[in-house]
Amino acid sequence: MSEPADFCRMRFSRLKAQMEEHGLDLVYLLNAGGGARFKRIADTPSGVALVVPIDGPAKLFCHRVDINSASDESWIQVEPLESRTKAREQIAAYANQHLRDGSKTGAPLDGFNHSGYTYIHENLRGELVDIGETVIPEVFYGLLPGEVKYHRRVSRLADAACSAAREAMRPGAAEYEIAAEAEYAMRRMGAEATSFQTIVSTGPRSAYSHGWPTSRSLKDGEFMLVDLGPSVDGYAAVETRTYLLGSDPKKIKMLEAVDEAVEAVIQMVKPGVECRELDAVSRRVLKEHGFPDYPHSLGHPLSGFAVPSLSKSSESVLREGMLFTVEPGVYLPGYGGVRMEENVVVTEDGFEQLTRSPRLP
Repeated sequence: MSEPADFCRMRFSRLKAQMEEHGLDLVYLLNAGGGARFKRIADTPSGVALVVPIDGPAKLFCHRVDINSASDESWIQVEPLESRTKAREQIAAYANQHLRDGSKTGAPLDGFNHSGYTYIHENLRGELVDIGETVIPEVFYGLLPGEVKYHRRVSRLADAACSAAREAMRPGAAEYEIAAEAEYAMRRMGAEATSFQTIVSTGPRSAYSHGWPTSRSLKDGEFMLVDLGPSVDGYAAVETRTYLLGSDPKKIKMLEAVDEAVEAVIQMVKPGVECRELDAVSRRVLKEHGFPDYPHSLGHPLSGFAVPSLSKSSESVLREGMLFTVEPGVYLPGYGGVRMEENVVVTEDGFEQLTRSPRLP
């Protein structure tokens, strides 16, 4: 049975194949986004940079404070950085051992700040090529065959945490108390970390696209929006539910409209579908119910993967293995908001919905 490190090696082999296809002599990756992408290829979130020559050993460069964890976790050779002030020089020196005039170095250039880009542009031998729209989406496009089992596991933790938050609802319960119940539930069941701060927003605060738990107390007839993200082995589920304490016809209509929008999108998921059409369908359903457009994209990839983009202007087309969220919303400032978020993976001929807790009462 394959383990996470085995899938990392498979992804590394895919990177090497892409390097051959694009004529790259070396790939230079910076760690970003909390280490999720490095976890998918090096099996550790630690490290500053990953340098992969086509004709030599890959090296994961780490500050000394992270050297023990990186060395224990990663299957790739780890090299300590001698100092923070000379980290770029040390990484470039290793890269240049495998470069010459006419060599091509691939890097996702949007991951570098101005000074970082200027340094590698001026100090690496050969040509610098942006691989952010070519190699990276092919290597980090989604789950490999057999890898979905890890996301099924972490999705169950997200389901349990949302259910725990729902069970904690009562008049007078503070947002931070409910968040604590949700976090305890997923930790108790095996969550190693959370990929962001758990959100619990009640009443008018549920209209915030991204809120946070406060001392505000839930009242009868109010919404409670819960958004949380357990993580295991770097695989991170992200689930949002909006619950209503009591009954209110207008609020029930909001819940039903968002539920319908989510379901309309999910039922369209299969290889070959354009992501901008998924986004458009969700907004069309909400408009038909008389609700305003929401201010964010339909969803995003998970667990360090680079694609797909799910926005109005997306150029992404679904392919088997892509893993992403579907999360339309209705936000009425001063009144309340509803968002529901599912995690979906594209299968050979359709989809698998990974998060499964009830969206409606």
